[in-house]
Amino acid sequence: MIFRMDVIMTTNYKDKLIISKRLILIVVLILTQYQQTIGQQRTENPMSQYFHNQSLLNPGFTGTDGNKIQAFQNRSWVGFDGAPVLTVLTGEFNFGKNAAIGGHIFSDKSGIVYRTTGLLNYSYRIKFKNEHELRLGIGFSVTSERLDLDMLEPGASVDPLIAANINGKPAYDGNFGMLYNAKQLSIWSSFFRISENLSNKSNLGNADLLMMKSGIYYHINQDKVDQIQFKPLAMISLYKDFAPVFDFGTQIIVNKYVNAMFVYQTIGNVRAGAGLTLGDICEANIFYNSNNRQANMNAQQFEFGLTFKLSKN
Repeated sequence: MIFRMDVIMTTNYKDKLIISKRLILIVVLILTQYQQTIGQQRTENPMSQYFHNQSLLNPGFTGTDGNKIQAFQNRSWVGFDGAPVLTVLTGEFNFGKNAAIGGHIFSDKSGIVYRTTGLLNYSYRIKFKNEHELRLGIGFSVTSERLDLDMLEPGASVDPLIAANINGKPAYDGNFGMLYNAKQLSIWSSFFRISENLSNKSNLGNADLLMMKSGIYYHINQDKVDQIQFKPLAMISLYKDFAPVFDFGTQIIVNKYVNAMFVYQTIGNVRAGAGLTLGDICEANIFYNSNNRQANMNAQQFEFGLTFKLSKN
């Protein structure tokens, strides 16, 4: 009887241990999916998108500021282990009379998730009279994810649930954008992750996936270098199942060498930044996001960016 009781107790202990490990793995996967959703939102929230890297807003902007290379890093939850860090490298180049091509590489580390995204943009310009033009842009993206195994217990990666996540196939999708320029006025709309947003798949957190952005710019004193220039912005972002977010702000440019921006979002965020042009080639910028309320983005953010202008438009 003693032997049988020992066997039963040992068996129950093993069963409980297996169940506990399964529960831990499920929790890890849920957290992983949450981090992936946050990662998706982060790649659409860099602050340099407003005035310095507008091809992130809309592929139709590709090439509008000439040939250039840009790099920036966005950090959230500063001071916490595993805090999100997004690093982006961008290049835009005009070719022919009316075409431009651009590429973005996103490297996003968020908790236990590494996410890498490559985005290729192409834009074509249709000229009209009186300096009016229409730009059409398309983007093709490929995204892959992997886990930081150092944050998992030994042997966890061999579990089928974990292995399926680590060995997931790359995801492909596309963007489309339209931009109309009429001298000082720019009106634009862009559609993101078209395939995913049109599908009926129900993934965790997909309610916050960005579907569309539209906006309008007006450049005051655009051709007057000796005067202070202003570039007011109004923008709306639409999500799959979340209230629209509006952005209102402006950029201020002084003598082409100093710039500053201020943007207010209707979810309560205040975003601000400043930049300095070094010579005629390099521009350095720094941005800050207060995140008074948390919605569709991470908490307090800092962003640092560099732009190398290779030629004028």
